[in-house]
Amino acid sequence: MYLRLAVLVALFNRQLMVVLIGPFLMLAALAIGIGWLWTRVPDDSAHDAEPEYEPRNPLELLTAFLFVLLFMAMLVATQLALTYLGKAGINILGGIMGLVDVDPFVRGITQATGIVASVKIAVVATVIAAASNNVAKGFYAFTLSDRRTGIQALALLSALAAFGLIPIFWLAS
Repeated sequence: MYLRLAVLVALFNRQLMVVLIGPFLMLAALAIGIGWLWTRVPDDSAHDAEPEYEPRNPLELLTAFLFVLLFMAMLVATQLALTYLGKAGINILGGIMGLVDVDPFVRGITQATGIVASVKIAVVATVIAAASNNVAKGFYAFTLSDRRTGIQALALLSALAAFGLIPIFWLAS
């Protein structure tokens, strides 16, 4: 996720990218390293998984239009929060948006940086959204997988979220 967010920020706001590229690359390296090590741990209880359902075609028009609608709603919510709710509101929205989909939020914040929001506000909100997204993924794994895997995933992703918040202390000062 951190590599994807670094690319997204770089595409839409060079000023924000300069501040976030170092921390996001370090967090990406940390996540990749821990993930690689986790895959090396033998799992004696592993067995061949059988799919519980047959996935539908993700390129169906209804799915595409729904995604576009949600993406646009998130962009509008981000712009409204930046305009009317200030720093605290955008940080709360970042935490909430991280639970759902962090990309539209980051896209909205990159577009508003320098116009409606300062770089400092954008940095903090982006980092909060990314950390929130990691915790959400940990809870998804916890609820959708077996107990052992769920606990491990939740613990590792929560730790990554905590490490992900550390840049706020030096980037936002």
